[in-house]
Amino acid sequence: MTEKRQSKPGMWLKRVFLILFLLLCCAGVGVGTWLLRLDRDIKTRFAEKRFAPPVEFLSAPEFVSGGEKFPHGYFAKLFTRKNYRSREFGQPLQPGDVSFWTGEECLSVISAALPPLLSNAPPPEIRRCVSFHSFPTTKSATTENPETVQIIAISTDEKADDSIAAVFAGTNPHLVNQVSIEPELFAQYYGDVPILRRVVNLGTVPTSCLNGLIAIEDAKFLEHPGISYTGLARAMLTVIQPGRRAQGGSTLTQQLVKNYFLTDERTLKRKLIELPMALLVERHASKDEILETYINLIYMGQNGPFQVRGLAAASQHYFAKPIEDLDLSQCALLVGLLNNPGYFNPFHAAERALKRRAMVLDRMLELKMIDGDQAKLAKAEPLPNRPERNLTEPAPYFIQAVRRQLIALGIDEAQGLRVFTTLNLRAQETAHQVVRAGLDRLETTRPALSKLKSAGKNLEAVLLSANPATGAIEAMVGGRGFQITQFNRATDSRRQVGSIMKPFVYLTAFESRTPEGKPYTPLSRLPDKPTTLKFEGQVWTPHNFEPEFFGDIPIFWALKESINVATVNLGMEVGLGNIIDTARRLGLTSTISPLPSLTLGAFELSPLEVLQSYSTIAQLGSHVDLTMLDHIEDLVGTQLYRYEKKPLQVTSPQSAAELVGVMKQTVVNGTAKAVGALGFTHPAAGKTGTTNDKKDSWFAGFTPHHAALVWVGYDDNTIHGLTGAIGAVPIWTEYMKAYASTFPPDDFNWPPGVEKVVVSPEKQIDYGVPAKGEAQLKPIELVFKSGESPL
Repeated sequence: MTEKRQSKPGMWLKRVFLILFLLLCCAGVGVGTWLLRLDRDIKTRFAEKRFAPPVEFLSAPEFVSGGEKFPHGYFAKLFTRKNYRSREFGQPLQPGDVSFWTGEECLSVISAALPPLLSNAPPPEIRRCVSFHSFPTTKSATTENPETVQIIAISTDEKADDSIAAVFAGTNPHLVNQVSIEPELFAQYYGDVPILRRVVNLGTVPTSCLNGLIAIEDAKFLEHPGISYTGLARAMLTVIQPGRRAQGGSTLTQQLVKNYFLTDERTLKRKLIELPMALLVERHASKDEILETYINLIYMGQNGPFQVRGLAAASQHYFAKPIEDLDLSQCALLVGLLNNPGYFNPFHAAERALKRRAMVLDRMLELKMIDGDQAKLAKAEPLPNRPERNLTEPAPYFIQAVRRQLIALGIDEAQGLRVFTTLNLRAQETAHQVVRAGLDRLETTRPALSKLKSAGKNLEAVLLSANPATGAIEAMVGGRGFQITQFNRATDSRRQVGSIMKPFVYLTAFESRTPEGKPYTPLSRLPDKPTTLKFEGQVWTPHNFEPEFFGDIPIFWALKESINVATVNLGMEVGLGNIIDTARRLGLTSTISPLPSLTLGAFELSPLEVLQSYSTIAQLGSHVDLTMLDHIEDLVGTQLYRYEKKPLQVTSPQSAAELVGVMKQTVVNGTAKAVGALGFTHPAAGKTGTTNDKKDSWFAGFTPHHAALVWVGYDDNTIHGLTGAIGAVPIWTEYMKAYASTFPPDDFNWPPGVEKVVVSPEKQIDYGVPAKGEAQLKPIELVFKSGESPL
């Protein structure tokens, strides 16, 4: 008994020592294995150039043609934003150069190439010129415009809008149809993270920036092995003693490890992991490689949803210039941001930014990197101005849709891509602004909507626009704000379209014959009287928007005034199956049941489908697939995809011309007459849409150059009481005024085989236009197939 009691303590101690020994061995093996794995990882990542490849999204080129009109000063702002170098008249232009000439200077260069109209005009006809040499943006052999130097001649004075007299190209200028300004990078993603980064070599960065960085962040960078032991001691005290003010203890190497391999959490565990990693980084990379990686990786602030990473991207963001062009003062401000970009942001905290810049300069002076005069001059320099255009949600719904299309095409983003899109940044910014302003106006001025807003319901909208001739989607707003909801209503929602469907009914008629064998024309008469239809065992009685009937009325009046019953009667006469066939040819892909109510749009479509079909109408029946992609390259310039436009005439151009002629009357004096009253006076055609329950407000309209669609409503189908004229038309009009007014006020390019006929007020009444509106009637212009006008 006694011996057993005495042996227990000795056995217990042996077991404890054995366990501790085994734990230390295991820990040593584990740490060793971890370090070996970490060593291989660091070596591999540096060998693979350190960065995951980006996916870059570029806008469409800016095309400029004679006859167009741009806001005054537009080109000066555009080339400044693109960081073009300004050159004097007579200086040779290299890529990225621009020169602004007086009218006299311009004429001395282009006089031999002037078109006859301008060559006989007095010199003041051309007041200014912009000559430029675009930056190269693609490595592919195919280019949109092979000319190097291009000239835009402006015929208006300094106070008016910039009216384009003509455009020229070549060192020896010759007249061309259009010139193009290169695409613009508007978004860059690394994985799913939106990041703006421009990777540069160490030799590209000014010495002042590198010296300032080392002076303020790590003066012993070139001497230490990756760790500063005095700095480490200060940092440890911060962690061990809560409440103690943080002390900078990280070297540039440790900061690189934190940003590239770890997180920025302030814990003892992260700090202990960071130390061996810093030593391993120094083992595998030279000081130059570490510094180069650091200046391309470090977080430098936020541009809307996009992280600004690296000194080169920060130079563009804060100074709107390449990092190569920064001076001492700008370098000091830039590296001063490293400690806390948000806190020292010169756009939001000017006083703190000035103090931080002075601190960097004083530190450089202390280390004898600069002298006193240089420091004094640099401190006196003003801070940069806030950029005119931030990337705050430039086109998030558009990018979302494009990335889905990349997946559908089977193109892998992991390899890195340059995606050349069809987005027009001017159109996109305009669309975003008018949607926000339009929704705010509706919710402010209409009491019912204000009440819903107070209850937490947000009115939403879609704006889509495209070039019907090319199929290029130039703007896409899929909702009020991407940060609020990522649901893209432009592509993914399905809403009842209401009267937006009616043009398909009338186009079907223009392609058909009446029961008597005569052609339908804009003056053919339709019965508008109480009607009850029996169809497949069901009974349906359609009603007009206003509780009245007008008797026999002409087609043009029925469509421009959106008369329901007359449209239903016409639809039943031409055949529901034929209407569906017309809709399919124009571009609708959704299932449509052959029910009488389809004539009034009692079914759902996506806004993108509607824009596709209306773009086909705008091109007088020539169908071109809408696209968001122009072409795609990998990062070495190999082309992976290019959109090929394949126009297909899907309906008679003469029949489509008759329809467009009638739809013009919708805008002139029909349900969309507010377009002109609100200030858009270019020739345009379109159709409003209002669902019976007033849950959806639509307007789709187009000019010869541009098509756009607007939808307004609530996601949960709450009734808003807005007609297409009240909800959608004002937003559409403001967009077209701001963007589409750039194009010449051309009429549609009517095809052979049609004639335009002016119909007097008296003849309108003779053909059934209600006489009660006689005082407001004016002569109108309609389009007929040749020989089919009854006048």
